[in-house]
Formats: sequence, structure tokens, C-alpha cells
Amino acid sequence: MANSKRLFGVVRRKILRRSHSRITIIRSSSSAPETTRQEDIAAVKIQSFFRGHLARRAFRALKSLVKLQAVTRGVLVRRQARIALHCMHALARLQVRVRARQLLSH
Repeated sequence: MANSKRLFGVVRRKILRRSHSRITIIRSSSSAPETTRQEDIAAVKIQSFFRGHLARRAFRALKSLVKLQAVTRGVLVRRQARIALHCMHALARLQVRVRARQLLSH
């Protein structure tokens, strides 16, 4: 969980860093000063909502990647456990053969 939060922070900072350089405020030449201020505020709000949207999308992608990693690791762990059980079973069979041979030779 902490690892995914750290990765989300990295992704968010990269998105915000990229988005910040693309901020453009277009002004009409015939607008009043208070209208320009309102337009600036509106532009900032729109950009912040859009950045939030991008961050949420990146976080969803990151969550799906973490889930995929968990599934893959689960498969690998189950395979490793199956191999270990198979080897233990083979050792037990070998032990039975050795004991049987010892009993027959005495």
C-alpha cells in the first residue's frame, strides 16, 4: 500500500509538472479588468479539475498494475509451493525405499 502511494505521488508530480508548463490563458482585448480576473480564476479552476482527472486516471492505471503484479506473484508462489511439495513427496518415497531395503537386508 505504501509503495503504491509513493508511486502515485511520483506519477502525480510528473503530470503536474508537465501540465504546469502548458497553462495558457486566452484573453479577449475588449474585456473589463474584473472580467479578466474572473476568467483567470475560471481558467485555474478548469485546469485544476483537469489535473485532478489526469491524476485519478493515472492512479487507476497504477492500481490495476499493482493488482496485476499481485496476481502474477500469486501464480509464481503457488507454482513454487507445488514444486516444493513434489520434491518433498519424492524424498518421502526415497526414504520409504531406503528403509525397506534396510529391513530386507537385516
